[in-house]
Amino acid sequence: MKIHSLEIIDYPPIQHLKLVNLGSTVIIAGANGSGKTRLKQAIIETLQGSPKMNMRVGATRKEESDEKYFHAEFIDVEKGKINAVLNNYINSRKYGGGNYVGSLVQIDSHRDIQTFKYQPVNWLGLDPDDNETPNQFYFQQFPSRWQDFMNYIHQKSAVRDKHLAEELKKNPKDGEKIINNNPDPLEKYKELFHQLLPDKELHNIDPAQPKEFFYKNNAGAILPFKSLSSGEQEVVKVIFDIARKDIKHSIIIFDEPELHLHPTLTLKLIETLKTMGDHTNQLIFLTHSADLISTYYSTGDVYFIDANQSGTNQAHRLSDLNSTHKDLVKLIGENLGLFAVGKKLIFIEGKNSSIDRLTYHTIAQKYLPDAKIIPVGSVDNIILLNSIEQQIRNSIFGIELYMVRDRDGLSPELINKIEKHGRIKCLKRRHIENYFFDTEILYMVAKKLYYTSTNPNLTKESIDIALKNIAYATFNYSLLKNIKEYLSLNSHLSIPTVKAIDGKTTESIKAELVKEVGISLSGLHTTLEEIKITKWIDEEEIRLKKSLDTDEWKIEFQGKVIFSKLCEEVFKDDEIRIRQAYVDIALEENPEIFRDIIDIFNCFK
Repeated sequence: MKIHSLEIIDYPPIQHLKLVNLGSTVIIAGANGSGKTRLKQAIIETLQGSPKMNMRVGATRKEESDEKYFHAEFIDVEKGKINAVLNNYINSRKYGGGNYVGSLVQIDSHRDIQTFKYQPVNWLGLDPDDNETPNQFYFQQFPSRWQDFMNYIHQKSAVRDKHLAEELKKNPKDGEKIINNNPDPLEKYKELFHQLLPDKELHNIDPAQPKEFFYKNNAGAILPFKSLSSGEQEVVKVIFDIARKDIKHSIIIFDEPELHLHPTLTLKLIETLKTMGDHTNQLIFLTHSADLISTYYSTGDVYFIDANQSGTNQAHRLSDLNSTHKDLVKLIGENLGLFAVGKKLIFIEGKNSSIDRLTYHTIAQKYLPDAKIIPVGSVDNIILLNSIEQQIRNSIFGIELYMVRDRDGLSPELINKIEKHGRIKCLKRRHIENYFFDTEILYMVAKKLYYTSTNPNLTKESIDIALKNIAYATFNYSLLKNIKEYLSLNSHLSIPTVKAIDGKTTESIKAELVKEVGISLSGLHTTLEEIKITKWIDEEEIRLKKSLDTDEWKIEFQGKVIFSKLCEEVFKDDEIRIRQAYVDIALEENPEIFRDIIDIFNCFK
């Protein structure tokens, strides 16, 4: 299930707040006292059966929308009125085997663990995941869940040790098979720990002596969990808490994820949460973090709660703001401060709402984690930045500036000239979308996002055919854009120069300028002769047609329009959701797909 829309009226300090068409990752910001905590309380109480707002809850799987539960695609809840359908559904959420599907998960802002009591393991006890999970499990406070987790993982390890001993005693020759059939329950947490903290490894536990975790640092020393920074401890606790249950199709509401965390660690936490549950969960973050806002702004699901109670909607979708909202934009800036930055700033093409930022950011997290990705609009701004980056670096201590731009129609000579000083790099493919055409990964995305459930004919082969068909259908568009890019990038008037002006008269300087412009125009004229242009266009047409015989078209064609049509016509879903799933899966399954971008980031180290 997911929240599609909600509306709160007269719920102090909120007078009127309305959010509609909510996506899978929602960021809600606001100053202290604006009502974020009250909003969280209202959402939780409404889903627990005491509606404090009007809410539309949408089904995200067939089992919810059919006659067993919702009887429709949506449930409409009205403030103050018990909704029997929603209550029956929530109360039916009881799971064994470590599963937790279609419910609510609360991660509150109070995550400090003051006291801790370890329970002795029961060597005769059952696997704790065999017990039924109550539907209110993730409604309880986070600190009590963490204590429960620590006792849980020791008990689960004890049960595994008991099973190993019993089976090895019966079949001592089948040791390897028995161990493989009884995997270490700590293994998945060790993988997550290393994913979050790449220079550290979670140490094995001894269920006979329940105690806090230990880890090994990159120097090989074994250290207690409490020696981690408070931020590192927090992200591990949150991810382990969520990983304990196979949470899917649920609403995860997270209050102030940035507490105690460096911005890079906050973003890593959120990106990890997004991948859990096969991208089926809806994440709602209540935050003060300007960095979260600037990073996820492109999704269109970032909101600011205005404390001004004028009777109009106090929730403002930031992607809808424009130059007419000057006062509100100023208010947001005053309440959220400046964006946090790392020591490496990487400027990319794209407006502030560009979804390219999320792609670059996710890859950078893995290969250049101290980088800050900043979209700067058109390629002209990239070129301007490149011309003044040295002055900026000299003015601001500890800042490194780099730039990445699309390849577009650049010739090899122009690329070499642009990349000469190493601060700016060009993609090897025309656009960043040209890296989204791997059919193996696209098919994995289709399975992860359940497109294959609704469309069984969606296979790797059918996706490959659909992509090729779209490429054929957009041939003329790609040819036209390529020609325009070639003309604009490779045919330009050189700026005239006059050397050694001291001692020259004004008239001689003017004469030299006119002469230089004449020479430049003469060269430009011969470059753009009709016969030469016709020949180049014919050659480009032949080259593009030949590329369709191989996979070369995936590099040369206009990737933006092809990927957009694939999402719309084949997957029939939101492009941003598909892009994020593609990047996550590709980085896990085959990061070589993004080798060009990875190499660029490695150059910036």
